[in-house]
Amino acid sequence: MKDFFVYKQIPLEETRKLAELEPRLAELINFDKSFNIRLMPDHFQCLIHTVISQQASNAAVDTIWNKLVFSFKKISAKTMAAATSEQLNAIGLSPNKISAIKKISYDIVDHKLNLKKLGKQNDEVIRQTLTQYKYIGNWTVDMMLIFSYYRNNVFPINDFGVQQGLKKLFGDKTVDQPFIDEITHKFNNYLTLLTFCLWRIK
Repeated sequence: MKDFFVYKQIPLEETRKLAELEPRLAELINFDKSFNIRLMPDHFQCLIHTVISQQASNAAVDTIWNKLVFSFKKISAKTMAAATSEQLNAIGLSPNKISAIKKISYDIVDHKLNLKKLGKQNDEVIRQTLTQYKYIGNWTVDMMLIFSYYRNNVFPINDFGVQQGLKKLFGDKTVDQPFIDEITHKFNNYLTLLTFCLWRIK
């Protein structure tokens, strides 16, 4: 699995900036130590990994991903387009996830979708493009923006871990739209880093 992931060290000045913006974070996270995040530079592999991750536990994701790697050796649009639904179902993928993976793979092979070129667009264009695919929603796009396109201002508010982290950080405060607006304004340009912190403390 090491071949699919890279680790990026967040500069201490960035994490300390978060502590300045919200001192309660420093009570839950040691910002004096290096903060490493795991990224997935291959856009297609990241998208497939994220589709697998939809509404699944980390353990289930790891199991299915390892089976996928073992079964196909190379995870590419060509291998996924050529894979049968029966093969993908046998490793634990649901019909909806298979449908999403197959459609995306076909479009990449047919040059209707280029994830590398798409990455040169702004976040909203990426979101509009990918959510046109059935079973690809905002959460999936948020994960792509964070883990493969390395965008610094993504806040996946519907993510369970983010919501749990917010509750732990702010107590019983209701996570409603005014509160979300307050958070996005306060942490503007640091929302992705805040997301990693919330995942860590959840």
